[in-house]
Amino acid sequence: MDRRKVLKKIGYGSGAIIVSPQILNMLHSCQSLVNKNLPIFFTKIQFQIISKTMELIIPKTDIPGSTELMLPEFLDNYIDIVMSQSDKENLSKGINNFIKLILIETSKNQSNQINIIDINVQLKKYLKANDSQIERWQKTQEYISSKPIGDFPKSLESEVYNFLIQIRSLTLNAFRLNEYIGEKVLAYDPIPGKIIGCVDLNQTTGGKRWSL
Repeated sequence: MDRRKVLKKIGYGSGAIIVSPQILNMLHSCQSLVNKNLPIFFTKIQFQIISKTMELIIPKTDIPGSTELMLPEFLDNYIDIVMSQSDKENLSKGINNFIKLILIETSKNQSNQINIIDINVQLKKYLKANDSQIERWQKTQEYISSKPIGDFPKSLESEVYNFLIQIRSLTLNAFRLNEYIGEKVLAYDPIPGKIIGCVDLNQTTGGKRWSL
C-alpha cells in the first residue's frame, strides 16, 4: 500500500484538529510517555475499539501505524482537553452507536467480544460506500437533524457513517501532526528559507506535503 497516495485521496472532513503549541506538546508527550491512567475520555472498551479502528485506518506498513505512533492516546487527551461538551457528547453517542451496530450485525452479546475483523467489516461498508449510498445517509441525517428532537427515530446507519467519517478525519490529522511523521515522512525544514509561490511541489519536496 502506498500510504502517501491514499492520504492524498482522502478528505479531512469535519474532524479538524486545532493546532497550537499546547496541542503539539501534548502529541509529543504521548509519543514518549504512556499514561497509566488512560483512557481519560473514553471508557476502556471504547478506547480498545477506537484504537483498533484507528489502526485499521492507518495500519503499520513501511511507516509506523496509529498504534505505534500512539495516536489513540493523543486523541483521547485531545477530546478531553480541547473539545466542547456538545462535541464530546456527540462523539460518545457515536462510539456507542458504532458498538451497538456491530453487536447487532454480529449477533454478539458483549462489547469485549468485538474484534478487529468485526470493525474492519464496518469500515469497508461505510468508508468505501458508493456515492449514492453516502448521499442517502447524508440526506437522512440532514432531514432528521432539521426536525425537533424526538419527532423521528435516529438512523443508526447514518449516525455511524458520520461518526466514522469524523474518526477518520481526526486520525489523519493526528497522523499529520505527529513528530515522527512530520520529520521523517513529510517534507520538513526546521529553518524555513525564502517563500517561493506557484512552484511545482514535485520539484520542491519530491511530491511530499510540508510538515506543520
